[in-house]
Amino acid sequence: MSSISLKRRGAFLFATASLVTVGALGGTAQAVPNSGSLWVGYGKANAYNSVLCVQKLSNSLHYQTGYHVVDEDGSFGGDTNGAVLALQKWAGLPQDGIVGPKTGDAIVTATKDAYGCYSYLPTIH
Repeated sequence: MSSISLKRRGAFLFATASLVTVGALGGTAQAVPNSGSLWVGYGKANAYNSVLCVQKLSNSLHYQTGYHVVDEDGSFGGDTNGAVLALQKWAGLPQDGIVGPKTGDAIVTATKDAYGCYSYLPTIH
């Protein structure tokens, strides 16, 4: 067999296996948070890069949310918590002050993944 035939056969087998897997799940598969991304908020691990991304994205959306610009210091405090609450209100989400998958997805989507924050924030995609 030529290498092109082998590649086509491999692609076909992969596609078939994918369809069988989706069919076996019966549509019950759910989106899971971006793996390795920690939730941000009081009582969470608050990794420096994750908090910094929340701060940067909040600042880029401050005209829409009405919340003032916060310091981009990577430390989760009262100002960052207020920014998260404002982001959640703006996005129509429950206001709990925690950036989980829904809040992370809303702000990453709204900012078109500014600053490469998709890898640092939990999302539903």
